[in-house]
Amino acid sequence: MTHHSPANESVRMRVSGDVDLETRTALATFCRRNRYPYLFTEVLEPLLSGHGLVLALAATERPWPPKGIGSQTIEAVGIAMIGAENRAHLTPVLTDRRNATNIGLVGAVTKQLLEHLREADVPSAGYLVRQGDRALERALEQAGFAEADFQSSTDFADYLEFSAAPQNVLDTLGLARLRVGDLLSLSLDGAELDRLGSYHFALTAGLTAYLQDSLRHAALLPGLIDLVATLPPGGVPPGTPGPPAT
Repeated sequence: MTHHSPANESVRMRVSGDVDLETRTALATFCRRNRYPYLFTEVLEPLLSGHGLVLALAATERPWPPKGIGSQTIEAVGIAMIGAENRAHLTPVLTDRRNATNIGLVGAVTKQLLEHLREADVPSAGYLVRQGDRALERALEQAGFAEADFQSSTDFADYLEFSAAPQNVLDTLGLARLRVGDLLSLSLDGAELDRLGSYHFALTAGLTAYLQDSLRHAALLPGLIDLVATLPPGGVPPGTPGPPAT
């Protein structure tokens, strides 16, 4: 039994590319509650109107009424944007503040998302990392990722993609052999916990500046911005302006 085990027992998980009104409202509340409301209004909401977003959601539900606005509370969400050549651009799992150290929940969401991508025949999934940010590069290398050919730029830095086949990441992190129930109860050995902790906490730290609306200092770009979703694998054409400075 861990601190998070009782709460994790009531979590419901699903992966979907179709987001209904109840879930949209829950996502907006989740972003506001965790102090990055702009993430929903300026980024997620416009993208949800199109195609290509895949969400892995962990949520709790109120006992009654079971439907309607406010019926679900999102505890964690993993996001993939399916872009050029059917490649997935990932955003690190976002958790409610009360789940900041809930590695079991993060592992379960990660597992569900990567398995969905694998079953959808997505050839690779990756993150955009600030060039030369060795701490993040190493954390991803230890999770089975390697530098790929996609590059992008903002006004402040160049970013390189680190990608891998979904199955490779599942195997390297040890998620392929673990059941969702084992993850939620954190029935893991020390090595498994170390791998998941290193992966999640490094990515969360890298995304912090972006979530605080400070693109200038972002070590990691989410797989959500139009810059990532719409460009071909060659990256940003020379002379293309980056996102607005913040």
